Amino acid sequence: MKGFKVLPVGPLRVNSTILYSKGEAFIFDPGADEDKIIDFLSEKGLKPRGIFLTHGHIDHFGAVKRLKKRFGSVPVFLNERDRFLLSEELWPGFAAYLGADLNPPIDGYISEGDSFEVGNLSVEIYETPGHTPGSVVYWVPQLELLIAGDLLFRGGIGRWDLPGGDSNALVNSLKRVFNLFPDNTTVVTGHYELTTLGYEKRNNPYLAGIL
Repeated sequence: MKGFKVLPVGPLRVNSTILYSKGEAFIFDPGADEDKIIDFLSEKGLKPRGIFLTHGHIDHFGAVKRLKKRFGSVPVFLNERDRFLLSEELWPGFAAYLGADLNPPIDGYISEGDSFEVGNLSVEIYETPGHTPGSVVYWVPQLELLIAGDLLFRGGIGRWDLPGGDSNALVNSLKRVFNLFPDNTTVVTGHYELTTLGYEKRNNPYLAGIL
């Protein structure tokens, strides 16, 4: 048994992804609704082996503390360039609105070229700054799956006007991703609908002047 499950969590519908194989699982971007994540793991009989963040915004890490309380030995990973964001609420009252906890524990810092394995699936890390300095995407070659965070959306691209954002870096990261991975790549976006790289090439108006 191998595959992935996308669970939209919290009021912003963050796409929290569970990647699983051979009874083990990685959790990506658990922004809220930890019970929904725990219930899926239990239903499938999966043991979590790692929690990975695409970037350091609170809506993507809000449930990490509570998951760590439940699964204390499960390590949490982030790119170090986003460490400064872990205590950043972004807007007054945003944490309360999200039901999120600031300052999640980080057990290890990841960077370009790192890779991890869960069961018989491998996960490769590529740095894609722009939305934040430490934004990364996770590539699962066996599934032709890209967990892209807020780099790319169906019909849109990530914003760059939040702390650490950089429009030029975002453009370069988008160009790189579309050159690295095939058009049939399934993209788990940061929020809302999933997409493919081919669909975005053909239909995303924000990419017309980039690609």
